Amino acid sequence: MRAALSTLLALAITACGGGDKKAAGDPYLDAPPLWNDYVLGFGETINLRESVGIEFVDVLEDTRCPTNLMCVDQGNARVLVRGLTPRGTFLMQLNTNQTLPFAALFDYYGVQLRKLEPYPVYNAQTGSSQIPDSQYEATLFVTKAAEPP
Repeated sequence: MRAALSTLLALAITACGGGDKKAAGDPYLDAPPLWNDYVLGFGETINLRESVGIEFVDVLEDTRCPTNLMCVDQGNARVLVRGLTPRGTFLMQLNTNQTLPFAALFDYYGVQLRKLEPYPVYNAQTGSSQIPDSQYEATLFVTKAAEPP
């Protein structure tokens, strides 16, 4: 009888989360999974499962054709993204123009630039279509490319 009561008590504690071994302050606990799109604001970092982090570091260039103009080509925006894993830090340049590298591998993972917003709009009064860095949002798709040996 005592063994059955102990077993029931252990099951009840585990079911209520009492058996959880999460460490306080771990930024990767309950982290979002890989194989999803994530929208990161300029300078933001997202911590994913498997202790993987992705940081939107910089917009290196944005020569995309403004939405209210006619252009000879679509142009390109090139962003700098940092991949973080327990085995190191990896810098990657990704492009919106898919004739250029828009995806990269880092450690055992992959990242792809799906979209960069906002899209430039030409302002006739200022003669510019420049976007402040703080307004950029990059949509990144993160995958696991291989299993560590």
